[in-house]
Amino acid sequence: MSPVAPELAGSSDLGRALDLEAECLAVLPLESNLFQISFQAPELARRARPGEFAQIWVDQGRLPLLRRPFSLSRAEPDLGVIAFYVGAVGEGSRHLQRFRPGDRARILGPLGRGFTLPARRGRSILVSGGLGAAPLPLLADRLRERGEELIWLNGARTRAELYPDRLLPGGLAEVVRFSEDGTAGERGLVTAGLGPRLAGAQRVYACGPNPMLAATFRLLQELAPRAGRALPLEVSIEAPMGCGFGSCLGCVIPLRREPGAAGSELGLCCRQGPVVRAELLDWERLLQQPAHLE
Repeated sequence: MSPVAPELAGSSDLGRALDLEAECLAVLPLESNLFQISFQAPELARRARPGEFAQIWVDQGRLPLLRRPFSLSRAEPDLGVIAFYVGAVGEGSRHLQRFRPGDRARILGPLGRGFTLPARRGRSILVSGGLGAAPLPLLADRLRERGEELIWLNGARTRAELYPDRLLPGGLAEVVRFSEDGTAGERGLVTAGLGPRLAGAQRVYACGPNPMLAATFRLLQELAPRAGRALPLEVSIEAPMGCGFGSCLGCVIPLRREPGAAGSELGLCCRQGPVVRAELLDWERLLQQPAHLE
């Protein structure tokens, strides 16, 4: 593979990022190890776009040394509030889970490239897997503001890991839940819901584990002859981000030189992603890489 080639997918605009101290407003405990945390951050709420993320320095006096990346889950410019949907899986996220109203964190954002909003309204399908639901509420909010009809396929391994119904945005045309163990909704993988709902859809947005995203892309390619075309698919991918702005080179991702071509160039998840057009990714190589910062 060749050196980093940002021209393949474009690069994020670091000039929009702020480094600010924000006050915690609330921590909402959810099932399993999940929670939603909100902060007062008026300018960040105004600048945030669906699919972008922020790097949070959860404890300015202790470990972990590096900030941790979290997708912007909600942004309410009128109230000056931002929110993150988080799973307490490491030292940084567990520390964040212990926050209380009035606690403060250092937040750098918005970062990365987000989802593309359609020029014309139509029908969009949102596909989430587990914590991959994190950026989709903000996306759904912005799409609904444009009059988009939305179908949300909400999947996880088990009921406790599903994005909660009470946090789903209003105005969704259909919400279908999938659990791999059958404890909620339909038993099976969330991708099983795509085929029956493609008629009339104009685009698909997905976020979840990289294998789920790869399966979504392949399924849409297989179904393309029946639909007459492959629906545009944008995916928010996972990679082990350290700095979040392209300095550490820790989140390298393989990108196709052109859709469907053999061989790949290197991009950075924090600059050319985390949202990428699915056909630009070298999925075989991507699935061989670690998805998280250990």
